[in-house]
Amino acid sequence: TGAPCGCVIDPRISHESQKYDDDKRHEPTERDKEYCMTDDLIPAQPGERPVPSSAEWRSRPAATHRAVCLAALGALAATLAACGSTASASTSPPDCAPGTARMTVEATGQASASPDTLTISIGVDVSDPTAAAALSDANDRASTLTGALRGSGVAAANVQSTNFSIFPKFVLSGAITGYEVSNTLLVTLHNLSDAGQVVDTAGASVGNAIRINGLAFAVSNTGNVDGQARAAAVTTATAHARAMATAAHRSLGGICSIIDSTTGPSPELGGTAFNSAAAGATQSVVPLEPGTQQARAQVTVVYVVGPRSG
Repeated sequence: TGAPCGCVIDPRISHESQKYDDDKRHEPTERDKEYCMTDDLIPAQPGERPVPSSAEWRSRPAATHRAVCLAALGALAATLAACGSTASASTSPPDCAPGTARMTVEATGQASASPDTLTISIGVDVSDPTAAAALSDANDRASTLTGALRGSGVAAANVQSTNFSIFPKFVLSGAITGYEVSNTLLVTLHNLSDAGQVVDTAGASVGNAIRINGLAFAVSNTGNVDGQARAAAVTTATAHARAMATAAHRSLGGICSIIDSTTGPSPELGGTAFNSAAAGATQSVVPLEPGTQQARAQVTVVYVVGPRSG
């Protein structure tokens, strides 16, 4: 096999032949002849002595055999170390030491993806003269709503209670005229094609007590779209840095650091409350459009600025 960095290894000299007793001389073995002896002289460089023939080699003591081969191996190791040092030096990082001229650039990037998840804040809201009656009514309707969701194919793990409240109702004189009970669920749907039908069925199941506080579409696995947004931000930062360096008649060097300052706010449920006063009377499916989900990223990149160019 070829030696790295253009270093040439002579296969006729090997450390495997150096199995000699320090105090004894012996006749060379066939393996010695294979690795350390030859009748053909290795061409010598100017000012160097040629490698001895096999006859000359056999006449020398074993210690000489060992010294010659070990010297060759030592020279080879030094050469390989020098090659490795040269390779390391060629990949050294840019000079980012204090005092070096640098440029800091902030940039943003965007990417979009199609949502595959819908989260709906849905619940019941009832009012009765007494707290006990209101609580019983709300419990019955909440159970009916949950059953309708399960019947529409929504798994139990995708239905979560998020709010429950009981409030008295007052008149101007301060007297209590009744009680209002609210029970809110957070429902997650993964099959968007059935989302409109699920909402319609849920509304019809509890009539005027239904409340839909808002909904939010999202991408369940944001790793890919977030990565695209960050890549776009770095590309934009590089373009801005190159433009500024050119305008200042400077050369743009390597990157000292990249800081990801992206903040990912959780989706907020928006929209007005929906009260279907005639939810059971309509047979149309609620139209829902997922659109696209936007991902934004912000990065701060520090570049080395070289001397004036042009």
